[in-house]
Amino acid sequence: MSHKCDDCGEEFETLSRLRLHDCSADGSLEGSSLTQSNERKQQHTTERSDEEQVGELDDLLVTIHNGDSTALHQAVATYETQLASAHELGNSDRYRSISRAYRVELITALDDATQTEGFAFLGEFLDAYHPETADDFPHVTSILQNVSSRYLIRTRVSDGIEAVPVPILEFYSSILDRVGGDGYDFINEGLHPYGWGIGHPDHSVADDILDHVLTDIFVTNPMLEHTFYADQHLAIDLLERIVHNDSIQETISRPHREVSDTRYLLDAPAGAVSDFDPTIPRYWEWQEELDYEFILDDDVEQRIRQLVAEHGIDDDLPSDWVVSDLTL
Repeated sequence: MSHKCDDCGEEFETLSRLRLHDCSADGSLEGSSLTQSNERKQQHTTERSDEEQVGELDDLLVTIHNGDSTALHQAVATYETQLASAHELGNSDRYRSISRAYRVELITALDDATQTEGFAFLGEFLDAYHPETADDFPHVTSILQNVSSRYLIRTRVSDGIEAVPVPILEFYSSILDRVGGDGYDFINEGLHPYGWGIGHPDHSVADDILDHVLTDIFVTNPMLEHTFYADQHLAIDLLERIVHNDSIQETISRPHREVSDTRYLLDAPAGAVSDFDPTIPRYWEWQEELDYEFILDDDVEQRIRQLVAEHGIDDDLPSDWVVSDLTL
């Protein structure tokens, strides 16, 4: 049975070839389409052995969809191995194609299994692919961040912060300790929901975020925004701790102007009250699923206004400004 690409019309002998081909519907209409087709066929031939290995993922996903969640262990291991191989060979196109083809399906499958089996099932993967198990981050890190974020948010909303397993927060903390610089965009964004762990009695997310401000304020800001979703009173406590820290008195270059760290971090509560829905964790409308709505308490708003006044930020705001006007 052949498989046809809905975008470009090319047919493939196996589902794996269809999943992994680098499709461009617009490109198929250009005069060089025959050359592009020949190049793809040559690539398929040279990568046949890899394709056969990746094809195992298709079979495993079918098994998983049929109710056997134990096949997830092999599926995640195969995905990790294939991405590691593509990375070592410097084959960025293949790396992206494998990630595009299987990332969302693996996230969905692992999330479904975790909801059915409980945290212990997810915990096995966090142990197996923990950041401390390798010199660099495992390639499945962002998948585990995504599923862990969903578990963290659901658990906090339904059962409270005390019900959140500490290993999830330790997993985030270990990543936070190691990120820095370029090359970790997806892993950095996967850290944003760590803020939902604020107030845990056995793990101080607030201290971790405070410590990270000096390392990377651009990751700190969205983590801080998520703390507002989780507990706005603890979040404003943390924001005040940060802006009153004498070590955090830098300026940040923004288009057409310089802004202080304090001004930049005030974007966090502004984001929480804005009309824009948070997009992290990806592929999940958590506000819709959990019927969640953020409403800023009056006392928290007054504390934000006090910070704005103390730092002279209101000089650049309308006279009738509201918290959403602090969005950068």
